[in-house]
Amino acid sequence: GLRISILKSFLEADVKASYQGHSFSGTDKLDDTLGFSLGYANILDGAMGWTANLAYMDIKNEGTSVAMVRADGNLAYAFTSILNIKGGVNWSKFTSGTNYDKYNVGIGYQGGLGIQLTKNFGLDIGYTQMNQSGSSNGIDVDVKESGTEIGLNGTF
Repeated sequence: GLRISILKSFLEADVKASYQGHSFSGTDKLDDTLGFSLGYANILDGAMGWTANLAYMDIKNEGTSVAMVRADGNLAYAFTSILNIKGGVNWSKFTSGTNYDKYNVGIGYQGGLGIQLTKNFGLDIGYTQMNQSGSSNGIDVDVKESGTEIGLNGTF
């Protein structure tokens, strides 16, 4: 059915940059990432299924805020009416922030465990990785955000 989710991510950003032949890299634990998604879930007991979502996320770090849009598709398997697993690919793009919106759409992946608490409400716990790359002011940048994500879902 139709699924609405609130997402809380615990992400780390791995950044690699190059400028005029010089390379730089660093890793930073992001301060706060919160989002919501709208999607569809077709997961039946004891069978293969699928989910698809479109999410908006607000990533905050060191006083700055960057918006991101992410679309994902997953294959899923429900062991019971309560427990399922899923995994798939995502496409993500920064949509605001100082020059971040100039970066290209990136392909990433996710996987996780779903627990259906009631007929309409569930919890997803998983790992996600999102990737973006681009060039700004002559600096080529590759950014990888990865970490744990928790989603509280309402399915109707």
